[in-house]
Amino acid sequence: MTAPLAAILGAVAGEPRTPAELARTLGSSEAALTGMLRTLQAGGYVQEATPEGEGCACGPCALKSLCRNANGEAAPLHLLRLTARGEAYLKRAR
Repeated sequence: MTAPLAAILGAVAGEPRTPAELARTLGSSEAALTGMLRTLQAGGYVQEATPEGEGCACGPCALKSLCRNANGEAAPLHLLRLTARGEAYLKRAR
């Protein structure tokens, strides 16, 4: 059985996800997931993936051409991405 923290981080890994997308993927409600996401953000495991000027906060990414926030034409959808700390935890958990 996967730990809840690892399950959430695993769902975020690979591409930025909105809280609603995460809730659907994890079979949870967005309201139930919000507290855990705030805890993960406060702990430095996830952060918002929003455009920064000309570039993307996600950095170089193979999915940049598919990312809805990469070009900044649309309003950010409050996407979340893993931080280095989140990636390290997920590697240890797997």
